[in-house]
Amino acid sequence: MRQMEWKASRPAKRSLRRVIISGIAADWQRIFTALFSGMFLISFIHWFGEEDGGFLPKTILLLYSTLAIVFLTEAARLKNRFLQRALQFLILLVFYAISLDYTPVWAETDNTRQLFQLFLYNAEQLFPYLWFGIGAWIIYLFTIWWMGNKKRIVSALIAGVLVMALRDSFSLVYLWDEAAWLILCGLFLLVVRHFSNLKDKSPEGWGYIADYPISFITPIVLLLTVTVGLSTLAPDVTNVLTDPYTLYKKWEGEPVTVPGKLKELTSPILPSVKTTSGYSRDDSALGGGFEYDYATVFTVDTTYRSYWRGETKDVYTGQGWKDSGGDRSNASEIGGKNDLLKADSRLDISKRKTIEVKQTVTFLDKSPKYPVLFGAFELKALESVDEKEIGYSPAVWQPGSSEMHWGEDGRPKTYTILSEMPVLDEAGLKEAPAEYPEKKELDEYLELPESVPERVRQLAVELTKDEVNPYAKAKAIERYLQTTFPYNNQPDESNSSSKDFVDRFLFETKEGYCDYYSTAMAVLTRSIGLPSRWVKGYTSGSSPFDEMSPQEMMSRMVDRDPNGAGRYTVHNSNAHSWVEVYFSGYGWIPFDPTSGFSVPYAVDSTQAANDPVVDDTPIDETTTNPTEQTNGHIGLWITSATILLLVAAAGIWYYAGYRRGRWILRKGSFSSFRNRAETNYNRQLIKEFEKLLRYFRRRGFPVLDHETARETLNRWRVKDAWLSQDFDKLIALFEKAKYSSRVVTEEEAARAAGIVRKLRKEM
Repeated sequence: MRQMEWKASRPAKRSLRRVIISGIAADWQRIFTALFSGMFLISFIHWFGEEDGGFLPKTILLLYSTLAIVFLTEAARLKNRFLQRALQFLILLVFYAISLDYTPVWAETDNTRQLFQLFLYNAEQLFPYLWFGIGAWIIYLFTIWWMGNKKRIVSALIAGVLVMALRDSFSLVYLWDEAAWLILCGLFLLVVRHFSNLKDKSPEGWGYIADYPISFITPIVLLLTVTVGLSTLAPDVTNVLTDPYTLYKKWEGEPVTVPGKLKELTSPILPSVKTTSGYSRDDSALGGGFEYDYATVFTVDTTYRSYWRGETKDVYTGQGWKDSGGDRSNASEIGGKNDLLKADSRLDISKRKTIEVKQTVTFLDKSPKYPVLFGAFELKALESVDEKEIGYSPAVWQPGSSEMHWGEDGRPKTYTILSEMPVLDEAGLKEAPAEYPEKKELDEYLELPESVPERVRQLAVELTKDEVNPYAKAKAIERYLQTTFPYNNQPDESNSSSKDFVDRFLFETKEGYCDYYSTAMAVLTRSIGLPSRWVKGYTSGSSPFDEMSPQEMMSRMVDRDPNGAGRYTVHNSNAHSWVEVYFSGYGWIPFDPTSGFSVPYAVDSTQAANDPVVDDTPIDETTTNPTEQTNGHIGLWITSATILLLVAAAGIWYYAGYRRGRWILRKGSFSSFRNRAETNYNRQLIKEFEKLLRYFRRRGFPVLDHETARETLNRWRVKDAWLSQDFDKLIALFEKAKYSSRVVTEEEAARAAGIVRKLRKEM
């Protein structure tokens, strides 16, 4: 009897369960749509929080809370829709008042205007957070409505992923996790919509699912979450195909740069995303590899060779550089041709000597339109813009950072400027005092973040402990960086763990390019109390002499100006960064710690006979008297012919020794060859490499003087890609021999000689 009673009650219990499930199922679509719509919006809130200058943490927390409150009030659905919205607004208002420590302001009012003023006093305590909250509330309700249709869900999913992908590709913001979360929420919304349609079109099938919901929901949830979860953990890889943006930029002749340090990949094999060389405005995150881009940016007709300075950054963040913006208040518009630019009143330059340098800069039509006017340090006047003398221009001068900006969109086609280039007076600089009154006004150039490890500061002390004056200390740091770390445009940071950019370079990566060297010197000099600032722009570029053969250069050497005057062509590959250190009485003095580079300093005309210009190529002096100049030319030809005969004789003798040296190398007796020539392995390897360069120059492979050895080989590998491994091995050995303090072994020298022989045969 009990068994029959139990069997009779079973359908009743099942019917009751169905009634309960049916009651819940009546609103399940709306509840889950609201849930996943809120989660969909969370990915955007997190994105905006990651942006530089985006949402504050307090704003993000309030937005998350807004979404949670709206979801809970939507789940408890009221029959009266207006009452539900009013209840939501009231709850949000109370929540904001409590969260923002709102204190009511009361006062007696006699008219509407006072009442409105009283309302503003109270509302101001909630602004601007109230606007964000109300906006999030409205957007959330709109999203819930929008996600009620399958086509609209798909369109929102595609649009969201596309926007995040574009922002991720062309910024430093890493949005892969946000995009994955967005996709997961979109897929769940599609599942909800699918079951809703099934309920409407097939009640019987839906009834069966309602009886066994767990058996249907569990595999779907597991499938989606595991699939998306595993995809977020997959290692990153580089692009197989060039993206359309990069193709377009290269077609326009512009550099494809990502400001600052690129987003690092998680793969230990591929440490960083690669871009191309060029000038960049954003330096907040430095590092990553790049490929050389030789597109021409501008030409410079100058009366003196120089670096072409662009901008200055003074705030080191631990990852890169930012502009404090303190100099903008002193910025001034530039007037007419004779309007000299204002000097920085904080500096003592009473002992500095300068020479006047005139430059005409002409940009190519497809050059990047940066609002920065480049020129030799330090700019003093803007003479003309687009070949017209100026009475007024939108150019703005910032004396504190020594920068000239173009106030309108883009920049002029051509402009002519005057600079007063400081003369390098090393004897005077060594007398510059370590303590000086203006040091307090330059505190911004001494600041370092707490993220700089103690071992970096200690290294600066160790490097300079034996030096007695500020200039010698700066030179010691510059020399250490130039000779210790090899230059590499694709540094391997896969094994680096330090969060500080300079610390990683000095103690872990131990290789890099100009941004690594210059930032390291700025941090090291600041660590010992020397004011310094980070500078970026372009190196001199290439002149017609740089592309001549040795014979043409000798025949036209009389035409070369001793000061390096002439026309220089500046490429994206010439983009560079260096350091300026302050010395009392002399102002800012440039230093270039990058291995293989040197600053072209100005030389006083009274010292020119004894102090040659720092340049990569030899220069000759000529007299000013026409008769003496003619006789000087004849004497130069006789001298040149004599030198050529001596060089030819020495070449024959050296070649014979070289042939014997190669035979000894093959016999494994390199040490005998070394002893005979009275050299060590380092010098021998360097000579072998330089002979290889001369050999290829004769074979039609251009060797440009403004390039480093690594840049030259990287350009050649484009034609002979199958020799890439040989190039890499050879340049690594050469850089060790030339720039490193380590000694090349006998085995490495023999290996380099073998690579040289192979390259001579196969290229």
